Amino acid sequence: MSERFNQLAARHKTLLTRCAAQRRELGSAALEIEDQLGRVDRAIGFIRNLTRHPAVIAGAIGLIAFVGPRRLLSWGSRGLMFYTTGRQLLRAAQDSPRMRRSSSEA
Repeated sequence: MSERFNQLAARHKTLLTRCAAQRRELGSAALEIEDQLGRVDRAIGFIRNLTRHPAVIAGAIGLIAFVGPRRLLSWGSRGLMFYTTGRQLLRAAQDSPRMRRSSSEA
């Protein structure tokens, strides 16, 4: 009976450890999702604020008419590509071991 109790106690400890690890993973995933949704909320708020001003709307229409929708879309897609690439490079630089070491020494 004592051996069975020890097996169950070991199994219980293993399950508690797995639960704690899964809880940490879920917490970090939730923080990441919250961060991304916060960015979306800020972008929507920014766009809503812009659309409340008729001068901004008229300027956007004038820009589209002057530059042309295809060229504007091309510039926008290139700008978005450069922005996302830059963000990924900055994130990779911050996550690199060399960068962590230098920030912990400071």
